[in-house]
Amino acid sequence: MLILGDQGHYHGRFPWVTASLVVVNVLVFMAQLVLGEPFTNGFSLVPEEITTFRDLTGTKYHKVKVEVRGHYDHGKRKYQPRYETKSFPIRHYTGPFPTFLTLFTSMFMHGDVFHLIGNMWFLLVFGRNVECAMSHGRFLAFYIACGICAGLAHVLSDLHSIIPCLGASGAISGIMGAYISIHPLNSIKVWFGWWIGVLEIPALIVIGVWFLLQYLSAFISLDDESGLGGVAYWAHLGGFTAGFVILRGIVFYLRRQQADGELTEEEPLAPVEKDVLSDSVPPAHVPNPLEETEVAAGAPDPFASFLSVQTFRKLQEKEHVG
Repeated sequence: MLILGDQGHYHGRFPWVTASLVVVNVLVFMAQLVLGEPFTNGFSLVPEEITTFRDLTGTKYHKVKVEVRGHYDHGKRKYQPRYETKSFPIRHYTGPFPTFLTLFTSMFMHGDVFHLIGNMWFLLVFGRNVECAMSHGRFLAFYIACGICAGLAHVLSDLHSIIPCLGASGAISGIMGAYISIHPLNSIKVWFGWWIGVLEIPALIVIGVWFLLQYLSAFISLDDESGLGGVAYWAHLGGFTAGFVILRGIVFYLRRQQADGELTEEEPLAPVEKDVLSDSVPPAHVPNPLEETEVAAGAPDPFASFLSVQTFRKLQEKEHVG
């Protein structure tokens, strides 16, 4: 199964932040190839470094249970696996920054080229629509916030882990959480192989199935004998939850302001609202003439402080219909 793309709602705007994030991640990965393990491990997230506020140095040994040759129990009529504990060396290096900053730096690091390509493709597919629903600066802040929340979720899943964690997937999971909130019925093109071909499936189903798989895998991975190590499932869940909750929380807060009469049509537009109205939703690209008239006339919108006018009105319409 391969996700090929989505239904665009870009309003003629180029997603500069999404494109820039891809470039930055590629450049950082090239630096990893040149500078090697000290650079990669020094900027990666290590839960024990976060919980103890100190850098780990030297070689540490991570103990895991691995399955070795078992035997068939004729009495119980089933195969009995046998496990042995093995230790794997992990080299740690002192980073140039305080350990808590690895919550930020680790989201730009990747384990290999396939890890990088997979994450950047998901960022391009889902990031463009979310960025075009926000202003560029707010999208960047949102992306970083989701990445940090994802890192904290990973730390909480195993406070004393000495395994370095790296990757943009936690932040991208947050983008997917926002995407499913803004465009739940968007068509996602999914390739199911040569026999089935490409199908267009609503984002609610595609991302919902992905979230369910992450949820199940996260709990299975808590078992040392599961063999599901190597993927930070809790970071995915933490980032996704953060993205969804942050977006819905902003919507709820701004609607409460409107309901309480704190935002009225007589109030002048704040500078940030003027910027969003003029930059996020260019009148020439708004399909509804009524919306174009309101924006051109400078009518204030209580939801323009974070998402674009058109995006919030669509969210309102969906909730009224539902």
